[in-house]
Amino acid sequence: MKELYIILLSVLLGAVGQIAFKYGAMHVPATGTFTEKILAAWPIVAGLGIYGVSTLLWIYALRTVELSYAYPLISLSYVLIFIASYFVFHETIGLQRLAGAALILSGIILVARS
Repeated sequence: MKELYIILLSVLLGAVGQIAFKYGAMHVPATGTFTEKILAAWPIVAGLGIYGVSTLLWIYALRTVELSYAYPLISLSYVLIFIASYFVFHETIGLQRLAGAALILSGIILVARS
């Protein structure tokens, strides 16, 4: 059970890292060197750190959890990013996307119960 929470935390942090990448990419300044642009867009750097912690947690969880159980749970990140995209970036959510997210959640539930 502890491993499930570690996997879920890893997935959550991975999604937060992805949102930070997107936010940072949207705020890269138009002038300066590539390095200056990346450093000025601190969310990208923060996203790398968060994503790194997510990866370490994932590796830790894989020590004891079957990959065939753990890996499908990563798809929860698609749903989390989907939700965050709506609230953070005000992206439009159509009925087909909503249905797709519902299907992903259905699959996650089936895998988690196995």
